[in-house]
Amino acid sequence: MLHSPVRHNHNMEETGGKSSNATRPSVMVCLSPSPSTKRVIRTAARMAFPLPPSSASSSSPADGPAPIALYVGSTGREAEEDSLLRENIQYARSFGFEVHTIQGADIPLAIAEYARREEVTDLFVGYSPPSFTLLPRPAINEKLLSYLPTVDIHIVPDPVSSSYPRDMRQRRPGSPNWNLKDLFLVLAVMAVATFLSYWFYMSRFSNSNIITIYILAVLIASVMTSSRIYGTFAAILYVLLFNFLFIDPRFTLLVYDSAYMMTYLVTVVAALITGTVAVRMKNIARVSAENAYQAKVLLDTSNQLESAEDSEDIVRTTCMQLVHLLNRAVVFYPPEAVRGSSDTAADPVFFPAGEKTLSPALLDRELGAVRWTFSNSTTSGAFTSQFGDCSCRYLSVYSGETRYGVIGIDMEGHPLTEFQDTILLSIIHECTMALENERMAREKQTAEIRAENERLRAGLLRSISHDLRTPLTSIYGYACSLRSYEDDLPREDRDKIYEDIMEDADWLNAQFENILSMTRLESGIGIRRTIENMEDVIEQSLRHVSSHHNRPIAFDTEGSEDQIFFAEMEPKLIMQVMINLLNNAVKYTPADAEIRVHMERSGDQIIVDVADKGPGISDEDKPYVFDLFYNGKKSLTDSYRSMGIGLNLCAQIIHAHGGSIEVQDNEPAGALFRFRLPAANLDSAEMQPADPDEC
Repeated sequence: MLHSPVRHNHNMEETGGKSSNATRPSVMVCLSPSPSTKRVIRTAARMAFPLPPSSASSSSPADGPAPIALYVGSTGREAEEDSLLRENIQYARSFGFEVHTIQGADIPLAIAEYARREEVTDLFVGYSPPSFTLLPRPAINEKLLSYLPTVDIHIVPDPVSSSYPRDMRQRRPGSPNWNLKDLFLVLAVMAVATFLSYWFYMSRFSNSNIITIYILAVLIASVMTSSRIYGTFAAILYVLLFNFLFIDPRFTLLVYDSAYMMTYLVTVVAALITGTVAVRMKNIARVSAENAYQAKVLLDTSNQLESAEDSEDIVRTTCMQLVHLLNRAVVFYPPEAVRGSSDTAADPVFFPAGEKTLSPALLDRELGAVRWTFSNSTTSGAFTSQFGDCSCRYLSVYSGETRYGVIGIDMEGHPLTEFQDTILLSIIHECTMALENERMAREKQTAEIRAENERLRAGLLRSISHDLRTPLTSIYGYACSLRSYEDDLPREDRDKIYEDIMEDADWLNAQFENILSMTRLESGIGIRRTIENMEDVIEQSLRHVSSHHNRPIAFDTEGSEDQIFFAEMEPKLIMQVMINLLNNAVKYTPADAEIRVHMERSGDQIIVDVADKGPGISDEDKPYVFDLFYNGKKSLTDSYRSMGIGLNLCAQIIHAHGGSIEVQDNEPAGALFRFRLPAANLDSAEMQPADPDEC
């Protein structure tokens, strides 16, 4: 994502002719031997080329000035000497950038002069963190802002970069305070003070001036070095040099004036106090930088963990953050890899740091430490009290009684600093919280699904127990009447009872077919599809409905007479859809009104309409007619022969076949149900006509 913390208004008239005539801005990106440079190049390419990167290199020069990738090298160094820089240069060329290399001691000034000469309108640079010194120097970005006030400067941050100095992060506990840089600095300061003092001595100034120069040198050395030891060392040098060079007898270390002893003592105390204050100020600055860096790292980690999709993504994000921060190889053991059972065994996941990785043979030898860490939910391995001979340090990722795995970090023979250890524990804590939230969200979703299934199951049982009891009671009553009074009942009454029994039995059979089909679809049983003639399936459905209902049903097709409507389907399920739609139309259509079935082909789809002339469906109910147990009042049905599962089953069957179903108003009155099925490709499929008897 492009971040532009500082943007300046750009006056096109001030930049010259190239920019004013170009249809796109003149873009320049600054190259460096840094891994984040590739991100800067991609960001600049999105502005330079409105087309995808694959077509960027083929953009016509007439569309605007070609984008520039500039590398400013130090004098005497060739750009191709650095392998990472060479890789970044090739990466820029793959996006269509013209790569230019110049030499210059002042990098920001060289970039600014080149940008003005090429009339650049948009400059892309990577983020340069401020330097943590006593006298901080302006960063390259700040200098560019002052050199190029009329150019839009885009500062692209590196998500893994740090504003905290790496040398301070990597300092190991117990490391010596002596270093050659500070030692040479003390010697240089004291040498300059000695030359100045000798000049004063030859000019016949008083010794008090020489003492002042040496005291000032001791204070400077105390402030500019990293430890109070160097200030004390500078004070000792002052005593020796002043006494040896400027106190009679000269060129000896003898002291005849006792007043000088008090001066030496005050100087040493002043150096110690100054060094202590300077070290304390530096420690305060270091702690502040550590706190800021830790807050930044935790914020970045938290943001990345929030966008993680699942537990694997959470673990991957956490381990990659640890690799970037510690520059050490990391391994993660999921619970299955720790337990090592044959049924659910899994392999550890490796996260190398560049070329540094962990050997599987080494990890096999340390598996005991991993299992102990997992079982005890604690830390073990290198530089700990448990399994201290291991090469890695192992930390358990757990929350309460739930264990998510073990993270192993290659210690490379030396322990982490206190600061690194704090960040490590904080990141693992963030990972644990993210895994716990993901687990709770998954369990909540599972509970909601179970509750919904229980609700549907209860509704289905409630509906079935009520709606099936009514026709069964009717059949039982009719059977009792025929058994007791068959000889006394007129012929017409007996025929009416027989018809009612048959009608109730047919309705029960239809509902059982619907329930069985719904159970089959919800259980995930695959559909056995064959290439069938849709017209044959519809005619078979019409014969089935007509045998039970003496109602006029018209069937027509739209197309040429020799056109055959083939679709890939399971004919029995599609017949179930047609029967449910026709029974629904018969139920709501007056006895003298006609029901119409229409079929046509549109492109690669076969469209079937079932239209009745009943009261129709209100606009309020149309979005819910295909819901389970819906009967027009957005509630579970309680009415006889209105279980509310027929239309829902139709929708499930059609969707399982890759089609769609909808309800519309029929003109001039009634409802029209329309479903679409994909037409069969007869060129690549073998025809298997439907057997009406099997349907």
